[in-house]
Amino acid sequence: MAEDERELSDLDQARSHFDAGEFGRAREAAVSGLAAAPDDVELLRLAGRAGVETGAADAVDQLRAVAERRPDSADSWRELADALAAEGRTSEAEDAFRRVLEIEPEDEVALTALGHTAFAAGNRDDAVSMLEQVAGRAAGASTAAISLVDMYRTLGQTDEALAAARRVAADNPGDALAALDVAELALAAGELDESGEAFGRLREIVDLPEDEVAVLQGMIKLELARGEDRRGLDWARQAAAIDTVGRTTGVLAHLEADLEEDPGREVAVARGQSAAFVMALEAPPTRAEAEALIEATLGDLRRGLAGEARG
Repeated sequence: MAEDERELSDLDQARSHFDAGEFGRAREAAVSGLAAAPDDVELLRLAGRAGVETGAADAVDQLRAVAERRPDSADSWRELADALAAEGRTSEAEDAFRRVLEIEPEDEVALTALGHTAFAAGNRDDAVSMLEQVAGRAAGASTAAISLVDMYRTLGQTDEALAAARRVAADNPGDALAALDVAELALAAGELDESGEAFGRLREIVDLPEDEVAVLQGMIKLELARGEDRRGLDWARQAAAIDTVGRTTGVLAHLEADLEEDPGREVAVARGQSAAFVMALEAPPTRAEAEALIEATLGDLRRGLAGEARG
């Protein structure tokens, strides 16, 4: 141990390591301090919070001890609730979040988190009600507003999901996931012009070629919904031109065969099409299969954008 660390108390060391993101060392220092002072609330808090980050089995117990010793502290109950939620102990987390709201009834973080836990516990009406309260007070791109989009979508309430997505996208026009939400939900709601505008906006936002391929496939889906298969074929050809992994192969093969646009194997070879495309021409996907391929590509785009947002 360095000389300057020996001069610091266990509590100071724990704080210093925690603030630096060194959670293992923070927990080690806090646990060391608890050996001599087992009821020290701040040491218990740091041990518990660092323990959540490192997966320590007793982290929740330590944070519960803090909350019991500080029953009027909203922060203590919130930290316990977060730890319980992270362990999947939904019902207990919900109880802890409610304690936060008993202390601070307007706490937007707790209301949002409680909405999530209520939804996970199957209390969908309560969840939506809570998130609507928060979203009505907060900015359009608040966590609550974003969560409402997903909840309405899960409940099959497309119009409500689209309205929520519009608010999020308007508040943050450079957000790719928000643009994708509007594009897909507008398409599902039959608002085809709005969907086209959102897909166009999304294409301007994304940077990676594979993401642009996915957006172009969304535009193919839109044209198929409009009955404009030939326009869909144009988008498919654009997507295929930048598609390095062949995700557009089946969609393009279906559309070319369906529209009798150079469907022959010999013509495809002469055009320099990939071997996968040439093989697809021998038994091109059906419309349902082509649409399923598009859905899979859009699903991967959504997961990728959601991962970036969480990161």
